[in-house]
Amino acid sequence: MKGRLISRRGGAFAIAALLALTIVAVAAAATTNHHATATKAAPATTTAKTFSTLRVTWDAPDYFDPGLAYTVAAWQVMWNVYAGLLGYKHANGAAGATLEPYLAKSLPKITNGGKTYNFVLRSGLSYSDGTPIKASDFAYTIERDFKIDSPGVGFFGAIKGVSGPKGYAVTKKGHISGIKTNDATGAITITLTHPEADFPNILATLFAAFVPPTTPLSDQSTKGIPSDGPYMIQSYSPNRSFTVVRNPKFDASKLPNIPAGNPDKVIGKIIVDPTAAMQTVLNGSSDYDFQPIPNDRLPQIQEKYSSQLKIYTPADMYYFFLNNRVAPFNNIKARQAVEYGINRNAMVQFFGGLARPTQNLLPPNYPQYKKISKYRYDLAKAKQLVQQSGTAGQAVTVYGVNTDPSKSVVEYLAGQLTKMGYKANVKLLAHGVYFTTIGNQATKAQTGWADWYQDYPNPIDWFDVLFNGNRITQTHNNNYGNTDYKDVNKLIESLKATPSTTPAQNGKWAKVDSDLVVKYAGAVPYINRSGTDFFSKKMNQSCYQFHVLYQWDFATSCQK
Repeated sequence: MKGRLISRRGGAFAIAALLALTIVAVAAAATTNHHATATKAAPATTTAKTFSTLRVTWDAPDYFDPGLAYTVAAWQVMWNVYAGLLGYKHANGAAGATLEPYLAKSLPKITNGGKTYNFVLRSGLSYSDGTPIKASDFAYTIERDFKIDSPGVGFFGAIKGVSGPKGYAVTKKGHISGIKTNDATGAITITLTHPEADFPNILATLFAAFVPPTTPLSDQSTKGIPSDGPYMIQSYSPNRSFTVVRNPKFDASKLPNIPAGNPDKVIGKIIVDPTAAMQTVLNGSSDYDFQPIPNDRLPQIQEKYSSQLKIYTPADMYYFFLNNRVAPFNNIKARQAVEYGINRNAMVQFFGGLARPTQNLLPPNYPQYKKISKYRYDLAKAKQLVQQSGTAGQAVTVYGVNTDPSKSVVEYLAGQLTKMGYKANVKLLAHGVYFTTIGNQATKAQTGWADWYQDYPNPIDWFDVLFNGNRITQTHNNNYGNTDYKDVNKLIESLKATPSTTPAQNGKWAKVDSDLVVKYAGAVPYINRSGTDFFSKKMNQSCYQFHVLYQWDFATSCQK
């Protein structure tokens, strides 16, 4: 998932454990009928009392429509608003990777050699507007994703009837043949064309969260979609504010794996400037600051407000995309020049030291991670490669977000490109429109800022979503660099169908990482980032929960 454009914390839980838990959950379901490290936090209290209002300062989400949203700022709010068949345990650390049945009565019964998933919907459920939740709503939800060009449609390509020249992804007509539902019994059957190791995780994403069949086929962020989770979005003013309140139709007795939540209302102010955001906590107008503590203020905050500060490191990766379809980066030597032409160690300063250099696309502590150390900083070599590529003197526009650290990072890259022999300039955009702009092929963005926080703990989420050429789309494209290498695509596709994490399989994922960075120089990873959560004195830190995917869980927070 696209990141919050901030720093995030230093941690203790290995992603290997998260993967193991996820695979155990899937395996258990099959046999019975199936974005991370963080600072250690006190166990969440089971006796936390509800309270009236939680005031937060937030980053700008891209959307508040579950079919379109794909940033941490959006998902961190909406996982307590919209629910699907499956979801994740509300828990700290590795336990948070455990899949649980949400709207479904149980984990799926998997048959047909791993290609058919059978669910039964819980009975007596309704959306926040009183509309009954039906099994057929699942089919409508997935079909709506395709009709609104959701950035998540690539996750559902293995469902029978989706892919191919006459598939639903192309025609968007009729219905998806691989989804069968029965509203009378609550039965939902999903048939895939081939097994996919991460399909249960896919069903737990917000792209698969149920929406009513009357939901329009357009962005409903400001209009609101009736919710099925413990909260509902009462109002949203883009780039200004949002209000989240309790869903009056939510019945915790019918959805035992979803906490009812502690705050009655969450009032969010959207402030993208980190200094201004921090000040809202210091002056008492906010209980939580989503934005990173500014680099120059972090030592002071750590010294004076240590009990109100949490530092963590989620599963993330920051990188520059290089558009393989347009000059100059359709030339491999030009791409290699960028790999050699940036000083990753020096770039840590742009993140206030809360980062570690990397040349890998996959974060450390994944069992598939094998450290890449190919590119030492060598500006002279970078200049030589630019000359050899025949692209010297070409104009290059570097895209980025108009706030730091993105602003400083892309200005640095533009400066380095100029030193290499290009005529580089910077184009800065507002965060709210940035990813949709660079994800539109019409933009023809040559290079720029990108970051990624895991959707779920599996290498498929990193390589398939971001770098599989088979998943390139015209709009809402997540493969910003249009990396499309047939041998890499083929290896990714074969690994997607295999649920094992044997040393041999892990080695193949490491090869994908190496091929993308070393063999093809398809993208330029440079750091894994840590970040901060900053709270007012009113907040009770014994309730603090850091989720492996959704980070700070506002629903389980409590006040003194």
